[in-house]
Amino acid sequence: MPRPKETHFNFTEARIAELPFADKGDRYTVYDTTTKNLAVRVGETTKIYYLIKRVNGRKIWVNLADSENTSLKDARDLLIENMKIVNDGKNPNDEKKKLRQDVTVQQFFDDFYYPAHSLVRKTKKSQNMDEMIMRLYIPSEIKRRKMLDITRGDMERMHNRLKLELNSVYSANRALKLMRQMFYKAIDWDLPTTNPAARIKLFKEVSRDRYIKEDEFPHFIEALNAEPQKWFRDFVMLCLLVGQRRSNMQALRWSDISFERKTLSIAKTKTGKPQLVPLSQQALDYLSNMKERATSEWIFPSERSESGHLANPQIAWRAFLKRAGIENLRMHDLRRTFASYQAMSGSTDEMIGKALGDKSPAAISVYARRGNNAVLESIQKGTDAMFAAINQQK
Repeated sequence: MPRPKETHFNFTEARIAELPFADKGDRYTVYDTTTKNLAVRVGETTKIYYLIKRVNGRKIWVNLADSENTSLKDARDLLIENMKIVNDGKNPNDEKKKLRQDVTVQQFFDDFYYPAHSLVRKTKKSQNMDEMIMRLYIPSEIKRRKMLDITRGDMERMHNRLKLELNSVYSANRALKLMRQMFYKAIDWDLPTTNPAARIKLFKEVSRDRYIKEDEFPHFIEALNAEPQKWFRDFVMLCLLVGQRRSNMQALRWSDISFERKTLSIAKTKTGKPQLVPLSQQALDYLSNMKERATSEWIFPSERSESGHLANPQIAWRAFLKRAGIENLRMHDLRRTFASYQAMSGSTDEMIGKALGDKSPAAISVYARRGNNAVLESIQKGTDAMFAAINQQK
């Protein structure tokens, strides 16, 4: 089969698929004109993505992945990861050789997985989650073991043990998922191993339905009002009244609030889309009182965090629950409470979903045009029902 005449072109998956395989005993290379240093070496039966770069006068070839099993986007991402190693003055091939030696699970996480994958490919929240799972959930005896010595039985026993010790199928599943990801990346980086965490069945996770029930609300509010920290009382109340995710609530600015339009604007949600949230009258009144004493652009400012806004209210939340004698209530359950009282007031699933945050940009634009619409009516009914529960006789 003749080689292609053009060896430098803009890579697309279709163009790569069309490349003819090389004749027996031959191979050739084509180069991407869009992504510098990215190439595909074509053999008799393979088409391999490579990083090709001259370092200290010597050309290095770094095997990235087989094009048959790797998308072009992933190949470009792998090139970026390896270029970070090159830019640090190291040869990725030398780094891969280190993986073939006696690297432990902890060493692999610290030296390879976290800096070259978590920090490059994941969100800040996911990075923190990886670090927390490794630190708190992966057993010490597993972390000290060599990657090559970990067996499927080790992973199954760890999974079952964590379920019993932590009394949480969620935590056990997350630990297993992290180990599974780490071994997949080790294989991608040419560590000669199989994935012992693959194909182990996760524990069934039952959807949580905890919310603050009507008979619990008076005590909850009484305990909240007794809290010494004003910022904490305000944060919890607004979480109840607005119903948005904790991360979004922590990062609210006063400029996100429109008292005239009765809306809250969230620039970036978990789905990556903007969101316009209608506000109940109770939420507007509460925010108005807070605004009178505001001294920062942030609704919940913090001098301790790098961002300038509230970063981690979980410690205060756990202390509050302990003082109040409240069990099995998570901060995310405030959002579930917001939705549950709408449901009890007769709102449809569609309206509740929109109040919590619709993924569709088109729907968001409709909310902006319609103003006081069915979504606001749903929120107002649910909020009125919450306040009825709060004000009931003990």
